[in-house]
Amino acid sequence: MALVQMRTPGGSYSDVDEELVGDYQADGWVLTTDLPEFQGTNVVKYNPDKTVTMSDGSSEEAYKAVNYYTEPSGPTGTVDTSSNGSDGDSSLSIDYGYGTGLAVARGTFSFFPEALIDEFAKNWATTGVTATALAMTRQTQVWKDNFGYLTDPVSGALVMSELEAMSNKASYRNTLSEYGIAYSESFNKQFEQMITNGVAPEEFDIRVATVYDSVIDDIPQVAELYANQYGIENVTNEIILAGLINPDIQDAILNNEISTLQIGAEAKAAGFDFNFDRTNRLRKAGFDRQTAKGLYGGAKTFLTQEQSIDRGLDISDLEESAIGNTEAMSAVAKATNEALAESSFVAGSRKKGDKITGLTTS
Repeated sequence: MALVQMRTPGGSYSDVDEELVGDYQADGWVLTTDLPEFQGTNVVKYNPDKTVTMSDGSSEEAYKAVNYYTEPSGPTGTVDTSSNGSDGDSSLSIDYGYGTGLAVARGTFSFFPEALIDEFAKNWATTGVTATALAMTRQTQVWKDNFGYLTDPVSGALVMSELEAMSNKASYRNTLSEYGIAYSESFNKQFEQMITNGVAPEEFDIRVATVYDSVIDDIPQVAELYANQYGIENVTNEIILAGLINPDIQDAILNNEISTLQIGAEAKAAGFDFNFDRTNRLRKAGFDRQTAKGLYGGAKTFLTQEQSIDRGLDISDLEESAIGNTEAMSAVAKATNEALAESSFVAGSRKKGDKITGLTTS
């Protein structure tokens, strides 16, 4: 089996069976020998150390092998030094060539978008030093548009290199794929924010696992609630996960979203309707999942007895009493006492501080 090298749509290189080249080309892969920068040269392979292998087996630095490479023209201009240095006119410029800068950019920063490669090439043409050209490029608007998230918002320092950021994004995408979530550009903003905040790929993996364990495995009713809240029919575990780690949901909001859905799941499990906005307001007032389990678990019995005295109370009154609404607490207490007086039913509130957190029967 003869192997040939091809470049993937993502910019990496891979050896493939020569007989399958057509199939890969249909998916956007390109033979290394057919790449525009190597056409007309003897290059057959691009190597990880940024060199290329020629058809005769020799190797060379990649940026020198491309077909638009030109040797730096060297110093030009004038150097005028007189006995009085302060009066002398000294000027020196070096023309390194845009083509060479382009070759360096493609060989070293092949993952850069074209506009950024162009910007780097222009800067390299004036300096001839890769590090300096890169530093200059990082000050441009083009770089900020593509990699501005790599700048620490407080110190202004670079949180990591562009290549490291691309590697982190690849790891994040791999985590998504492990849970059956297909990557899309909608995750890009989330990934960039995590890089800015120093979230390592390992930490992201733990976060997704936590979401999965908390929502998918724990309360099956969340699937129905998520479908109702976001209007997604035939919701799957993967859709739920993708929604909960949507780039528009910051970490703190994400946790609250989960908590709200968990509270709603307890309501649904007990046979009550779920309204996201109302439940979210309750959560913000201190209504947690444990409270929900106790309240909804005993609510139907209480409300059935309440109908006999017809005070007009419903589940919302119990919810309000649970977060310390004094008017609701008073109404629930009166209903409890009247129901007790009319039957052998005993209903009471289990208090935590001055809040009703559940109902008991005996």
